[in-house]
Amino acid sequence: MQQDVAGHISEITAAAEQTTEPDIVIGSLCDKPYECGYKGWCFGHLPKNNVFEIGWGVRGSKKDEAYGAGLVSFEDVLSADIGLSEKQIRQITTAAQNMPPHIDKTSILDFLSTVRYPLYHLDFETYQQAIPEWDNISPYSQIPFQYSLHIQAAPRGAAAHQEFLAKEGVDSRRSFAERLCADIPKNACIIAYYMGFEKGQIKRLAALFPDLSDHLMSLHDNMMNLAIPFQSGAYYCKKMGGSYSIKAVLPALCPDDPELDYNALNIRNGSEAMNAYAELANKPPEEIEKIRAALLAYCRLDTLAMVRILEKLYLFIK
Repeated sequence: MQQDVAGHISEITAAAEQTTEPDIVIGSLCDKPYECGYKGWCFGHLPKNNVFEIGWGVRGSKKDEAYGAGLVSFEDVLSADIGLSEKQIRQITTAAQNMPPHIDKTSILDFLSTVRYPLYHLDFETYQQAIPEWDNISPYSQIPFQYSLHIQAAPRGAAAHQEFLAKEGVDSRRSFAERLCADIPKNACIIAYYMGFEKGQIKRLAALFPDLSDHLMSLHDNMMNLAIPFQSGAYYCKKMGGSYSIKAVLPALCPDDPELDYNALNIRNGSEAMNAYAELANKPPEEIEKIRAALLAYCRLDTLAMVRILEKLYLFIK
């Protein structure tokens, strides 16, 4: 890639030396490969609830076509048929017409009927290394180093908390796997948000440690996905903004709860957690202690959020 660097520098320098704002049509290109730092400026003239805010997997090219055809607001989009899905139309109509939340009680009840107690709310954190320090890791593979666990004995019951954070600067996989097996018994019902991530990590650990494989694969096979009621559209409200991520669902269901405020944390998202742990071994002891506390607080909030979201689902079927 080094042969391209000089050309990139020339392009960047030329852009920086321009004295007038370039005339560029906004669209999905503004998020490729990452969100542009000037997006807030260039999108500033758009109304709230505009075509670029349609979620549920609508293609960027479809948004670009609609914008190019003069369909800017949600009301504009509703006036034309651009081939949106039922969930995308629900997002638009809910916001444009200020509709109450959509609650499919039957689907939510079907989901809750699959939950078994005691229930283990689980969330992992991982990091990556460009050049792996240990065996059996390829470049940029996810390496689990931390998890949080909230355990409920009964629906809407009190939740006990357990957690694990590996020592910095070591291969965390073995200690992670051993503690996970110690904290969660075989055949327990485990719930995660986007369970595919946790299941993938558990499966890799099972392949790496044959002596723990039976237990780990039992955990893998008894996991369920808390995102399903929101991903399927069984519950939707305008505050979710076309997203079913936990960062969209939690404030929509539990607004203004200071206990559930990610912004009050020193580490606020998975990327920050990953970067903090990757550099942790290079920090002085007093800073290591503070960062470890911040990592534990962030991961704990992820599983506490799951507890609160599940409690709301039970309320919806009353």
